[in-house]
Amino acid sequence: MGKQRKTWPPELKEQIVLAVLRGEQSVAELARQHGAAESLIHKWRTQFLEAGRARLVGDHVDHGVKALEQENERLKSLLGEKELSLYIAKKARGL
Repeated sequence: MGKQRKTWPPELKEQIVLAVLRGEQSVAELARQHGAAESLIHKWRTQFLEAGRARLVGDHVDHGVKALEQENERLKSLLGEKELSLYIAKKARGL
C-alpha cells in the first residue's frame, strides 16, 4: 500500500517558514522536528517570499478584483436600464 501524503495546516507552515527566516532554527532542525522533508520547507519558504514580493510589486491580484467589481457594477447598471426600457415599452403597449 502507498504512503499517504501529510496535510500541513497553513498556520504551521507559516510558523516553520518564519522560524527559518528569523534564523531561530535551521531547515534541517525544523524538518526533523516536524517530520517534513527539507525540500518541502525550502519550497514553502520560496512560496512565502514570492507571495510577499508580489504584494510589494503592486498587488496585481487586487487590481484584477477591483476591475472585475467595477465591470460588475457597470453591467448591473446596464441591466437595470434595459429592464426599465422593457417595462416602459410593455406599459406603452398596454401589457
